[in-house]
Amino acid sequence: MATTKTMQEAHVHADTTVTLHSVPIPQITHPSHLLIKVHSASCNPKDWKMATGNLMTIRSCPNSGDDIAGTIVAVGTAVHDFRPGNRVAALHELGTQYGAYAEYAIAYEWTAFHIGADVSFEQAATTPMANFMAAIGLFAMLRVTAGPWEYPKPESPLVVYGASSAVGAAVVRLAKIANVKVICVAGGGIPLVETLIEKEKGDVVIDYRQGPEKVVSEIRRVLGGRKLLFAFDAISEKGSHDNYWPALDQEGGRLTWVLGGHRDDIPEGIEQSTTMAGSMWKELTPLGKRDRLGMGAGGKDFGLAYSRLIGAWLREGKLKIHSYEVVDGGLVGLETALKTLRSGKSSAKKFVINIEDTPQLKQANGKQ
Repeated sequence: MATTKTMQEAHVHADTTVTLHSVPIPQITHPSHLLIKVHSASCNPKDWKMATGNLMTIRSCPNSGDDIAGTIVAVGTAVHDFRPGNRVAALHELGTQYGAYAEYAIAYEWTAFHIGADVSFEQAATTPMANFMAAIGLFAMLRVTAGPWEYPKPESPLVVYGASSAVGAAVVRLAKIANVKVICVAGGGIPLVETLIEKEKGDVVIDYRQGPEKVVSEIRRVLGGRKLLFAFDAISEKGSHDNYWPALDQEGGRLTWVLGGHRDDIPEGIEQSTTMAGSMWKELTPLGKRDRLGMGAGGKDFGLAYSRLIGAWLREGKLKIHSYEVVDGGLVGLETALKTLRSGKSSAKKFVINIEDTPQLKQANGKQ
């Protein structure tokens, strides 16, 4: 009788503790699936929030990791652009089983991309979620421009609130690839943001710690009488919008959040939406008449197009790697990483874990 092969998988709990479990290695069940041996995974705030049940559209799943970098083991029958042995990064479908916090994970080919030999797995693991979110927000939700190929570029700059966060910094990087001017709002991560912007082209960074009134005043000063049409809020909580919405054009401004929900204190003339990576796999149902959650139909095609672009930009060096820190202990160290994220004590960097550094796996492989 055949023995089912097992792997180690981390489960994240509501109190952000993490436990390891021996579970069957996943099998390909969809023609577009990729089975990936995970070398590195990076952490996102949603990974601890999912277990608490605080997310709008994502059901809880014990293995909540989604940022994958590794080597393809097997592919589905409809996959043509990937082969076993390929080095890839991928975004796992949020809220589904077989995520990044395990020895093996499942992803769909339209949210995966090849990585070059000069990009490490640790570096690659930092890129999927942040850059897909940035692309969705810029090109699908805000419609700042139809894409990086469109000219002329919009006259209005883009406000990026929380520009030193992984998603916020990715928005800035993609805006620069698309030749869009940015007004960045950040705090302790300002030194990082200053490495991303092009001051000679009119980009600026404003310190939110001056208070909302001063930040809005600074935005208006930078605008110099121009309309502000676009804002990407990479924080989306604790009244972050008070730092910029009064400067938005009251009849035609567009604002997108990373944490959903319509804000009733913002004038109706400002279009609100929520940037949601989950819309690359399914059409999300709005909670109310005024909610726009993700892209609607067409998410798969969007993912296919931008996965190829993100991979190409990364290999060409046009897309830079976000700063990151490798957490010791592999899957055992995941709890430390997620608790640090939950505490709000990390700034301007991502946490990465290397699966093979898990003590149980090192011992099993004779490396201890």
